[in-house]
Amino acid sequence: MKKFLTKSIVYLPNLAKKYIFGKPNLLYFGFMQLAYQEFVFSMPLAPYESRLLRRAVLKSLSGDKLWYHHHLEDGYWYRYPLIQYKSIRGKAAILYLGKGIEKIADLFLDGRRPVEVDGRVFDFKAEKIHAKLYDLQVRDETVFAYDLLHWLPLQDDNFVTYRRMEDEDEKKEFLRKMLVSNILAFAKGVGWTIEKPVEIADFTIDKRQWISYKDVKHLGFRVHFRTNVFLPPHIGLGKGAAHNYGVVFYRRKRKIPTEEHHESTE
Repeated sequence: MKKFLTKSIVYLPNLAKKYIFGKPNLLYFGFMQLAYQEFVFSMPLAPYESRLLRRAVLKSLSGDKLWYHHHLEDGYWYRYPLIQYKSIRGKAAILYLGKGIEKIADLFLDGRRPVEVDGRVFDFKAEKIHAKLYDLQVRDETVFAYDLLHWLPLQDDNFVTYRRMEDEDEKKEFLRKMLVSNILAFAKGVGWTIEKPVEIADFTIDKRQWISYKDVKHLGFRVHFRTNVFLPPHIGLGKGAAHNYGVVFYRRKRKIPTEEHHESTE
């Protein structure tokens, strides 16, 4: 099986093969390394169309699909998603994290043939692969700066709590605490124990907007912040993390994706 798998993914870089056949996460000197692989395909995909990509992937798979959709026979598998559907610079992409990397073979063995969804053809031949081991770390100071796009931090109960708040500073602090919770959920999901307090500084709300997720409008935010926790690029935080919501970008002096990300309205 391993020999056949190697032949089937011969176009992957050696680093990617090492991650597939090796351990997905490594611990050393108190740090954790997270295996990270991002496959960008040639298929155009708008950021709000990630559900089409997910449907195409599920249609192409013939075996166990649990890690790709989290649906159980009698419910839902609640955990941070280690396989996430993305639109990277207008192209369809799939992000695999940690143990999720072990499921790459499921798609690239079963999914080498094109599939059609809503009249569009999806062909899972990678145009670009970003494979890396990221050092997950917590610093003493808030040295990491990020933008967070189309973030959906509010569930039903805390949405009501948020809307009842009249003071803007109180709302901002409430969202800051939600961000800390989302970062801790990511860490738990990849098997990383953060032993220091998560610090958030310069938390700024750039935009509020109503965003459609699963045909329901949710209050979403675009924010930027600094933190003492390293976050890998393009991971999702908050509701819809697997579906291109709450996407993390390094904050640099460069243009980041436009606001037309999710067919949203003010």
